[in-house]
This record gives sequence, C-alpha cells and structure tokens, in this order.
Amino acid sequence: MTKRVMIIDDDRGIRSFLQKSLFVKGYEVEVAERGAPGLQKLLSENYDLVFLDLNMPEISGQTICSALRNHEKTRTLPVVMMTAAFHTSPQMDDAMLEYGANAFLLKPFTVTDMFAVVEAQIGAATDTEDTPPNTQAVAGKEVSGKDASLAKAENRILSGILNNADFPEFLHRLYQHKQTGLLHIQKNSAKKVIYIKNGYPIFARSNILGECLGRMLVKDDVITQVDCDQSIEQSKISGRLQGTVLIEMGLLTPQDLHDALKQQVTEKLLNIFAWTEGQFRFVAQDEFKKNVTSIELSPSALVREGIIRYWDKQRVEEYLRPHLTDYLKQAENPAYLFQKMGLSRRGEEVFAECLGDMTLEAILARHPLSKLEVQQVLAALLIAGMVIPRTSASLIDDDARARRKADRPIDSELRKQILEDYRRIMPADFFIALDIDKKADSSTVRRAYYKLAKQYHPDRFLGRGLSNDMENKVNEIFGHITQAYTVLSDPTMRPVYRDELENGPKSKIDVNQVIEAETTFQQGRALLKVRQYREAAAKLKNSIELSPEEPEYLTSYAWAVFKSSPENPGLQNQALEVLLASRELNPGLEETHLYLGHVYQALDRERQSEKSFEMAVQANPSCTEALRELRLINLRRGQSEPSRGGLFSKFINKEK
Repeated sequence: MTKRVMIIDDDRGIRSFLQKSLFVKGYEVEVAERGAPGLQKLLSENYDLVFLDLNMPEISGQTICSALRNHEKTRTLPVVMMTAAFHTSPQMDDAMLEYGANAFLLKPFTVTDMFAVVEAQIGAATDTEDTPPNTQAVAGKEVSGKDASLAKAENRILSGILNNADFPEFLHRLYQHKQTGLLHIQKNSAKKVIYIKNGYPIFARSNILGECLGRMLVKDDVITQVDCDQSIEQSKISGRLQGTVLIEMGLLTPQDLHDALKQQVTEKLLNIFAWTEGQFRFVAQDEFKKNVTSIELSPSALVREGIIRYWDKQRVEEYLRPHLTDYLKQAENPAYLFQKMGLSRRGEEVFAECLGDMTLEAILARHPLSKLEVQQVLAALLIAGMVIPRTSASLIDDDARARRKADRPIDSELRKQILEDYRRIMPADFFIALDIDKKADSSTVRRAYYKLAKQYHPDRFLGRGLSNDMENKVNEIFGHITQAYTVLSDPTMRPVYRDELENGPKSKIDVNQVIEAETTFQQGRALLKVRQYREAAAKLKNSIELSPEEPEYLTSYAWAVFKSSPENPGLQNQALEVLLASRELNPGLEETHLYLGHVYQALDRERQSEKSFEMAVQANPSCTEALRELRLINLRRGQSEPSRGGLFSKFINKEK
C-alpha cells in the first residue's frame, strides 16, 4: 500500500519542492498552505507522516503538533517539523520534547536530508517495491531541464506534478524530441489522455462530460439535443463512432466532422492550461488504436492560445519574473516555425524587438498600454524556444536596428499622470493612497477622498480617447480610493485597520475549535450511517456553528435535516438552501450534487434533479447512485419522448 504524506507550510516553494520530490519516490502527497485546513484533514483522514512548518500565521506549527498529540487518532502520527530558527542539536532536542515532534529539518535542507528523515520514520513509499525495472519517474521541472533523459524516453514512463508552466513546457519538450506516445493528465477526478505523434498532439480523450463531441456540437448549435441523443443511440447499436453516425444522418459533412474534431481536441488541450495542479505521465509507444483520427496541431500555437485564454496577470508575471533582467534574443534555429505560432501584429512587433540588446523588462516598458498582451506573447515565445534568455547583452548591427520599429512617441501628459498615480496609489495602504496621516480624523479623510474622487471619477474621462487599458486603470484607481474612504471614514473600522497595518492581522483560528468541529462532524457522520438522522442533525449543526465555511459539514448537515423528515416541506427547503450554500463553497463535491438531486426530487423539480445527478456524475464518473437515478429518470420518461439524458448513456450503461 502506498504511504500518504501531508505537507503543511505557507511557503509555496517548500510545498512544491517536497511534493515533487516525494511524488517521484512513489509517496502519495497532499498539501495545505494554512494550518486550519491541514489540521482538519489530518483529523479526518489517514496519513503516515506530516511535514509541518514551525512558524505559520493563524495556527503555529507547534500548536498543531500539540493538538495532534492530544487527539486519539493522531497521537502516534510521525511529525517532521521544519524551521530555520534553530541552530544546534540541543535546541532541536528540547523542541521535540516540548512540541511532540518526531524529527526536525533545518531550512534550507537537501533532498538527501529529507529522504533520510522520511525513511527513518516510515520507510519506503510502499511496503513492497514493485516498480518495473524499465520505469523511470522524474519530476516535472527536472524533465524540462534534462533534455537528454527525454530524448531517450522510449520504454520509459516520465511522470511528475503539474504546476505553473509545467504543461506547456513539457509539451514543448515532447515536440523538440519528436516523441510519440500517450500523455496522461489528471486533476482530482478529471482525466485526459493526449495522443502525441512525432511531437505533435494529434488526438485527445477526456472524461469531462462538457468536452464530448455531441455536447460541443449542441453547444455550438450545429446539431440539436434530439439529434445528439439519436446519434448516440445509433452509435451504441452499430458500434460506429458518433461522428460517423452524424455524417450518415446527413447532419455533418466529412469536412464538418474534421473541423469539429479539431476544435474538440483543441479545446480539451487548451483547458489544461487552466490547471495549476495535477499529475502527468507520459508513456512512449509506437502505435495507437485504429479509431484515432489524426489531427495535427501546432504545439506553439496551442501554447500561445492557452496562455491568452487561461493565464491571468499574476500567473504570467510569476513565470516571467525570473527573466526580467535577461536579454531576449531570437533563437538562431527556432524550435517552431515563426508562422506556426499565429502571432498577432503586436506579437510580431514584440518578436522583432527581441534582438538580444534589450532586457525583458525594457521591452515591457515600451508597451505600457498593452502590458498584459505583451507579457503573454513573451511567455509563449520563451516556452516555445523561439526566444532565448541571456544574461548579457548582444551587439546588433544597422540591419537589425532597421528591422525594429522606431521607439514609440512619449505619452501625453494625461496618460503620463494616470500611470504615475496608478503606480503610486494601487500598491499603497489606504492612508498613503489618500495622502493623509494615520491619525487623521473623519473630516480629513472625507476631504482627501473628495479631492481624489473628483480627479479620478471615471465619468471625467469620457470622450478623452483613452485606450481600454488606461480606462481600466482609471476604474481601478477610483475603486481603490473609494474602498480606502469606506474603511477610514468609519470610526470603528479605522483603528482596526491601523492596528493590522502596524501589528499584522489578528489570529482568528482557535485550534480547539477546529478539533471540536471535526470531532462532532465525524460523530454526526457515524450517526448518519446508522440512520439516526435527528441525532446526526444535532451533532452536525454543532460542527457548522464552529466552522460555518466548511462545505462537507454543510452538506452532511443538510442531508441529515432532510432525511429526518423527507415529507416536511419546511425541512426540504431548509436542506435545499444549505446545499446550495455548500455548492457555492465547493462546486466539485460529489455528495452535494447527489443530495441536491434527491431534494429536488422531493420538491417535484425533476429537471433540476436530473441536472444535479448529472453534476454528481461529472464530479465522479463512478457515482453509482447518481447513475442509477439518471437511468430511472430515463425509464420514467418512456419511449415516446426523446431522452434528454442521452449524453449520459455511456455512464448509465455501467449500471446494466
């Protein structure tokens, strides 16, 4: 059995380092960036070891460790604490006795140090080593940094953790080394398989219902839902692909099908760019199934489009940050042909500027009004290998200078003023933003705000010919100073805000409350299993009073309330409201959708009930109870009315 490790640390770098290193060795790893959710998981699930940072906000590592030692379930759980605060062995020995930790790691520590501690506490990842001799597992960052390993990937399995730019970078490496095989991507219950041939993605499969061909065609108004259901039924009977059946029905031409499949595969691939976590595994192989329709897609174009669609400002800047002082130069032998990326006119202009004599930061400064667009282009060019970062500047000749567009004219005074105020106001605290002293009274706050509001009210700039980027900056400035006024003009909010600026936010987490909430939740769940619904509702009500933002608590409480009297309209509606609130907090929780389906059934709202069961299946394709309910709904409709649940027939058939 694979051993499970929990990592609780507010430092993202440490979390990522530990997660990737442990995953490569075969351990099952989960992470938490805050103490409260990490502690809840440790109390409710089974783990073999926990890494725990000593100094964290809200709940410190020593408090969590003490809580674990006082709880029956986790009394003997091995705890490895991490810190940079200790310097001697006696200090660590004293701390282990005081906090109850099993071992300490002093930051910064090496992979060797870390594995020595892990193996001393819990041994290898599995009780029996059964990894095939021809299998090699490597972390995502290591894959992209070791081209030689990837170039010899035949008969090996390359695996790792998805994080930040890992997917597009790995896609680029597969193209660079002309690999052929299957790239498996997984995030929670969502799974995709990308078919790679000579480095090109040619096909994709997915268990996400919204990405199936029929649903996509219905969404785009190419076919109707009735057409889709009929084609699925005929496909089941004949054993032919749905696309082939749609052609035979006269609903698509072969060219239409080719275009639709290309769009479908493209969407499946692009959606992965939105994933900031997950796992990948590439298995090299020479041949695919015969029913795979080969559609050659340009990896560089996919990278560009994926970044534009799914990378927000923060994610792009995080990727570019290490390269800000690098000089960007066009590759002498670009990994991709220039035309294949499909750059816009501005993208071509940015690419032309990468001659090796300007840093990334300098290039961005030349485009102040379209910064995000230029950042996205540069990220795509770097990942695709079309632009190479260098630590020193290159000398360029007259011909190169001629290819570069002339420097842009200086912005007008208005735009210059907006940019200066934007840089000054947006990162500032509320007092600095309004340019007032921290001891200012309400009248001073009001005068300062009115002065700035008059200057930066968005209506003032109507008809001034500002670009969308500049208009957005004006709106952001106005929103920030309005928020500052709202807080600082309130006599009760102002001192609290000032105190948090000076001393940091107050801790609002009570570790004993977290433990009590989890304990009553587990007691309530146990009562649910033996159908003591009223008693369960009482316990679970206590857990949500202690932790009202925990969706699992809300969902279980709502179900206990509903089951305590399923015919009571008042309790039906109460359960519905709580389940909807839980769905808002965590739309991916299978039980929430399943219970919503049953409550909607009791309220005679069949369409909402069916949709909720469908969402439960989407959250977990193996949710047998939801599959059974969908099959029963179809049976109740009878044969005279076309089934609206046809898209789920492939899941429902599992019940037969």
